Amino acid sequence: MADPTNPSTGDQQHQKYRQYNPYQQVNLPYRQLYELPTSPEFLFEEEATKKRLTWGENLTFFTGWGYVTGSVLGAVKGTINGIGAAERGESLKIRTNRILNSGGLVARRGGNCLGSIGLMFAAMESGVTYLRDGDDGSRTTVIAGLATGVLYRAASGPRSAVVAGAVGGVTALAAVAGRRIVKRFVPI
Repeated sequence: MADPTNPSTGDQQHQKYRQYNPYQQVNLPYRQLYELPTSPEFLFEEEATKKRLTWGENLTFFTGWGYVTGSVLGAVKGTINGIGAAERGESLKIRTNRILNSGGLVARRGGNCLGSIGLMFAAMESGVTYLRDGDDGSRTTVIAGLATGVLYRAASGPRSAVVAGAVGGVTALAAVAGRRIVKRFVPI
């Protein structure tokens, strides 16, 4: 046993024995584990040929962006309303509280509203794509927008549903036209 107070015996002990390495005999293919391919992998070849999002990705994308957009726009509108509703003579704490409460209230409502519209649009678009045998064109988007508007306002009565359907269809048509314009004039 080495004497801890005498450094020379510790050096002799270290030179006499080599350090144990438990992984010395193990030949793991670590390069195969950590050098992953950069191209996307698909389970079936049919998935690789598709140029659109799956229904789950579509659902997540439209619902998420709808919620975030509605929340941001609602927060801005609520903040403006809170600033406008401030009364003369209020303290800074009361004004700040009024602005934050108003912004949060309208942001919640806007986020939930546009998030649910995004959810319905994604479901409608996936359903229409399925019914049209995988045709994922401009007509599919416009039909899905029309159906989303009708479904969203169906509880308010038929007249409101028809108007909302027309607004949804026109909005989807504008989105399709905007996408084509951006593809033509913006080099990406």
